[in-house]
Amino acid sequence: MKVEGLYVEIGGKSVLENVNLTVKRGQVVSVLGPNGAGKTTLLRAIAGLVPYRGKVTVGGKIAYLPQEKGFNPYVPFTVDDVAHMGVRDREVVDDFLRRFGVPDVRRRFRDLSGGQKQKVLIARFLGVGADLFLLDEPLTGLDTVAQKEFESILKDLKGMGKGVVMVSHDIGHALSVSDAVLCLNRTVFYHGKPKYDPVIFSRTYGIEVVPLQHRHPK
Repeated sequence: MKVEGLYVEIGGKSVLENVNLTVKRGQVVSVLGPNGAGKTTLLRAIAGLVPYRGKVTVGGKIAYLPQEKGFNPYVPFTVDDVAHMGVRDREVVDDFLRRFGVPDVRRRFRDLSGGQKQKVLIARFLGVGADLFLLDEPLTGLDTVAQKEFESILKDLKGMGKGVVMVSHDIGHALSVSDAVLCLNRTVFYHGKPKYDPVIFSRTYGIEVVPLQHRHPK
């Protein structure tokens, strides 16, 4: 997937300016930046949900998982209903659900935790043959165990040759699980291999960014 010279205006206000981004197959790219930086807008532009100027080349099907999952909580969809909605490869879906411990498929989707819902939706997108996954803050609300499970899912998607663009507010986590990072605040301040550069991050966030080291007792 390649984004070239992307510009987005919403309500007459410039939201993104001259954004360039490349995501290869089997690669996870994390998008970092402060609130209001245009991170979600970037995902929505790639997915074709907002008008833009520039060029977006995907070369396959897109799976977009927003922060809000978009299912009416009053409609009694089961896990099975959601997981197999419009899929062409049920075996891929069922294998994913088994390996990542999704509960009884007869349960109502609305009763699942955030992490469980995420697994079901990723399984569904695999079943429809998605090649590029756009994940908007997928770690929000996940406990430590669920975060570890999510890291396993990322490895799985990479192993399948899927591209992943993931918006994150957790700099440390993003640097540890990504193949590349995009530092964004309306425009791009850095796009490349994960590294902690205080100058780049301070420019991106507009404040001094200092890493915290967690020391665990032996």
